[in-house]
Amino acid sequence: MTGKLIKYEIKSSGKLMLVIWAALIAASILFSLSINVLGDTAAVFATDGMGIMVGIIGTITGLLYFAVFIALIVATMVVIIMRFYKGILGDEGYLMNTLPVKPWQLITSKGIVAAGIVFASTLVAIISIMILAGIGSLKAFPDMFSFLGDLWHKDPKFILILIEVLILIVLSVLKSIYQVYAALAIGQLANKHRLLLALGAYIGLSMLVTTLFTVLMIGIDNLGTVTSIVLWLNSVGNDVFAGSQLGIGVLFVLTAIQLAGFHVITERLLSLKLNLQ
Repeated sequence: MTGKLIKYEIKSSGKLMLVIWAALIAASILFSLSINVLGDTAAVFATDGMGIMVGIIGTITGLLYFAVFIALIVATMVVIIMRFYKGILGDEGYLMNTLPVKPWQLITSKGIVAAGIVFASTLVAIISIMILAGIGSLKAFPDMFSFLGDLWHKDPKFILILIEVLILIVLSVLKSIYQVYAALAIGQLANKHRLLLALGAYIGLSMLVTTLFTVLMIGIDNLGTVTSIVLWLNSVGNDVFAGSQLGIGVLFVLTAIQLAGFHVITERLLSLKLNLQ
């Protein structure tokens, strides 16, 4: 059933995002043509009229590109928030909450799709920048694969570090999305000004996490753990792999704890105190 929820969420969320993604690619192509093709043409003819016309076209296409780029950022955040708010807490929630599924399945399906939207938007943004950079940007791919090949031959463990970093990035994105969900779940407890309360809850959760981690670090320092870690790092010397594993491991645990905590807050509130609008 979770798979069906994910498919439904993709259809519901993808309509607007597909338009924005296509618009950004189109705007980047127009801007690139105005910079490269028209710019070269103006340089060949070297006339004042041609230069002015190219300048106007470049300004218009440039403003269009940056406007769509900003729209992509805003649309990504709005879709993530509103799909959860309307899909579970709003009118659509009356239907979704009657399905034979548990709240965690609803939350998980929306979280997975939201993360996919974030990564897809990031990929589209990168592609648009590469289009602006021109054909020369395509050389980055062979260079990247060559770099990865050199790392593999030098020490395969560095590829493991790269994979771990990618996993950590995915967890970090999910953690950020689930923090938004937890704040919205808290905000829905109010009968009025739900989004305002959700904003306050988001800020409160951020402050709480910061405070807890600060207390945790002070406690660890008082136990002498930090000193032990420093001594261990000195003992391994220039072993980059060992040091990276420690850093990635700590970040992984901290991110996973936050992700689990936000998920539990959201799931418990929706299970026990759901207040549909």
